[in-house]
Amino acid sequence: MKKPSEMLLESRRCIDEFSQVELITDLAWDVDDSVWYFSINVHHNFAGRNIPRETVWYITVQDIFPYGKVKIFPSLIGGISDTFYHQSNNGLISENGLWREGDVCLKDPLESVADINSEPLEATGRIKWNIIRLLEWIDKAENDNLVSEQDNFELPDVNELKKTQVIFDEDCVSFMQWEDAGAKSGIFKMYYQGNSQYFVDSFWDEKGNMCVQNVWGGYVGKSDKNSCKGIWLIMDHVPVVNRWQAPNTIGELKEALELNNLSWDTDVVRLLDKMRDGKKHLFLIGFPVPRRFGGEYENYHWWAWMLPVLSHHNKTQKGFRANKAGWRYRDSSNVLKNNQQIEWCFSENWNQKQILNRGMFDRKITSKRFAIIGVGSMGSIIAELLVRSGVWKILLIDGDSLAVGNLARHTLSIKSLHQNKAAELQKRLEEINSHVQAEALTEYLSADNLSYLNSYDVLIDCTAKDAIINLLSQISERKTFVSVSVGYKAERLYFIYYKGKGFNSSMFDSRMERITQQDKEQMLADGLPWEGIGCWHPVFPALGCDMYLAATSAVEMLIQLIARGKEGSHNYILQKKYGMDGLFAGYERI
Repeated sequence: MKKPSEMLLESRRCIDEFSQVELITDLAWDVDDSVWYFSINVHHNFAGRNIPRETVWYITVQDIFPYGKVKIFPSLIGGISDTFYHQSNNGLISENGLWREGDVCLKDPLESVADINSEPLEATGRIKWNIIRLLEWIDKAENDNLVSEQDNFELPDVNELKKTQVIFDEDCVSFMQWEDAGAKSGIFKMYYQGNSQYFVDSFWDEKGNMCVQNVWGGYVGKSDKNSCKGIWLIMDHVPVVNRWQAPNTIGELKEALELNNLSWDTDVVRLLDKMRDGKKHLFLIGFPVPRRFGGEYENYHWWAWMLPVLSHHNKTQKGFRANKAGWRYRDSSNVLKNNQQIEWCFSENWNQKQILNRGMFDRKITSKRFAIIGVGSMGSIIAELLVRSGVWKILLIDGDSLAVGNLARHTLSIKSLHQNKAAELQKRLEEINSHVQAEALTEYLSADNLSYLNSYDVLIDCTAKDAIINLLSQISERKTFVSVSVGYKAERLYFIYYKGKGFNSSMFDSRMERITQQDKEQMLADGLPWEGIGCWHPVFPALGCDMYLAATSAVEMLIQLIARGKEGSHNYILQKKYGMDGLFAGYERI
């Protein structure tokens, strides 16, 4: 028989320190979930409006205690049945039948970012900390203080049963489009992209009028082969039951519809009739959400339900004809019964601002169109840094193919060997951000294709070749020109920025020419490494980490100069510096 550790037993004894907490059942092992659990009774001296004065809770602890997770669930008998804010879906019951699955969130939101008010990991205080937080949570739930108007809005916990991912694009602009359309239900079109991903393309009302169009980048391929359709319905408020619980069954969904002044028979069944083709279809349920609790609505969110195959053709109720009445009757009695679990799918808003909350350039940067000439190690890193920070329109120019030696410093991988660098990098960038519209020119820049640059605002040369500078000097339109290169072993970064007309080599600082000449002399003196066996093939020596450092520094300077609206020519040389102990200490401008 499995026994708890002495460390866990000692930590559990903290219950004796709480006057309002009583131990009901001691530590036992749950085979299904592989956790230790015990139950407590909590009693409070409050009115009992939202929470009963006495409630029963189960505390579960992983066997690797004091590490692992500690969770607290309401007991099925004597616990709370409603779902509150900062609580998982409490309408579900554990496999052992002892508690509900609505574990309460006791952590500080900033814990994962800055380790603020974090849960202690030492055995002596861990269970005690969780019980203190539970008592605080109960008090807030009783007094309707679990959230305030300053808190960021959080959606209810949805019991997702399908691995299917439904991806949509909603923001304040589409919110206004929805308001203008005024439609509440209809058909939507989407595209399947593999990896269980469905990208919503467009919403249409029941009369065939387009309401909202989602715009995606090159990652989302649009062809008839990967297109499919579903039905959608908009509610005025988040569809919840039992305070803040997302519906788990069709019966609970019907209840949520009624709370939104909608009816299953009137508003849903007619939509189901549009999907009777013997296939499974998605049903999107939308509702407006604010940024903060109590704030004004800013955009729509969608929950995705994978409908079962509906009654169709001769699939009708016995004794009924193959018509709507027969199909509907069979649905209600066999296919869509009240106690049937809803197969919710994973759904997420991939709006540009939403997915780049962790780090996005100012709109002064992201609204510009970038062209990168030469997508070797430097160009590929700069391109990726730009895209990961919100740049969505980018041109990649390079006629070279990826060689195995490039992998030491390039962002591409073995799968792209012997393929054109620009074309392969285009695919990679579009896979990083579904909004990116990348274009690849799979040849070297020349006078014949120079016109490709006409529609781009920022031209970044990463070739370190004078011939490219001469070509760029032929462009008469006003542009932002940038030249980025590194010195021998990437000890120095050379950065030239020019905004205006008439870019040419005279913009280069004389110091730059002098120092680059020193680099060339050093290379000749040291001798270059070579690659391959047979024909002499010298390569430029530099570590991958040094190239990332240089590219990152170049992007940082570039975005600051653009943001400040700098005009004219600006030349910078950055050089690696070392401390008295010989260790790397960063870059410095010289």
